[in-house]
Amino acid sequence: SWNQAKAWIQERAGKPVNVEGATGTLNTFIVKPFTPHPSDTEYYVCINSVREGDMILFTHKGGVDIGDVDSKASKITVPVDGDLPSQAELKSGLLSAVPSKSQDALVDFLARLYSTYVELHYTYLEISPLVCMESAD
Repeated sequence: SWNQAKAWIQERAGKPVNVEGATGTLNTFIVKPFTPHPSDTEYYVCINSVREGDMILFTHKGGVDIGDVDSKASKITVPVDGDLPSQAELKSGLLSAVPSKSQDALVDFLARLYSTYVELHYTYLEISPLVCMESAD
């Protein structure tokens, strides 16, 4: 519920949080309403800066039980000062395990997400679950 989410945020906002040895303060939270969906429409995406450039990780199984992402995810590394990956590169490198009917929507989203990541100078961005469902049209 919204009240539970608000209470969770109030407990953590503005306070130091330690995640895997890194401590920082959480100040911004994005809360979206739950959309009922089948579990096979859940994906995972993470973009993070590494020494070689930006690494984009994607797996066709997202959600709270994702487990060991490094062993499951398809990965693309965009070299420092490299060009943005094309949609074809993103699709072939990351989406081979995704049903073809969802690939166009996902590759468009991933291209825009990475462009925003670069433009806003992010160093880490993670979405789980990323849900992609057929439109109701």
